[in-house]
Amino acid sequence: FSMLAGAAGGRGGASYGGSRYGNPYEEPPTPQRGDDRKSKITLTFRQAVKGATVSLRVDGKQFKTHIPAGVKDGQKIRIAGKGRPGSNGGANGDMYLTVQVKPDPRFTMRGHDIVMDVPVPVGEAVAGARVEAHDIDGETVTFKVPAGSSSGAEIRVSGKGVQSATAGDLIGCVQIRVPAKPGLGAKHAAKEFDKSVEG
Repeated sequence: FSMLAGAAGGRGGASYGGSRYGNPYEEPPTPQRGDDRKSKITLTFRQAVKGATVSLRVDGKQFKTHIPAGVKDGQKIRIAGKGRPGSNGGANGDMYLTVQVKPDPRFTMRGHDIVMDVPVPVGEAVAGARVEAHDIDGETVTFKVPAGSSSGAEIRVSGKGVQSATAGDLIGCVQIRVPAKPGLGAKHAAKEFDKSVEG
């Protein structure tokens, strides 16, 4: 009788104390974070300078994300929660977006500054001048060229670079412009100028 009672009690214990995973000693599954994703996006140079809101697609679903102003070619941007789904209640992975920036024929970026060439005639480089040019928005800006500037000298317009937490500048790289086919007068003036400099 005691053996039968013990057996019955064992069955009763299994009925009331069993785990919903089938084994009273089995631990619940550990939450697993989802894997990260990698993706790429191509921006124009102006989008990279100004920042842009772009549309991306993950698992057939479209979403929008903002690319910050001043992003560089090859830079990676982390988008939280847009990786692969987690399991057992784990968090989603992240997406790492590699940015490719199309080169611009006139402008480059250096940190938060925008750099462009500024052609300057020889006479203005020698005497100094104010030279007008167009910035990345097509607006007219004025560079002040100091007297005695040489090719490669840098002049700048403050606050016309990347607009982020710290605004960059627009930097003009002086390029001395020499006439392709100078006349006799120009040649003579150039020789006289060389003599005056040597003297």
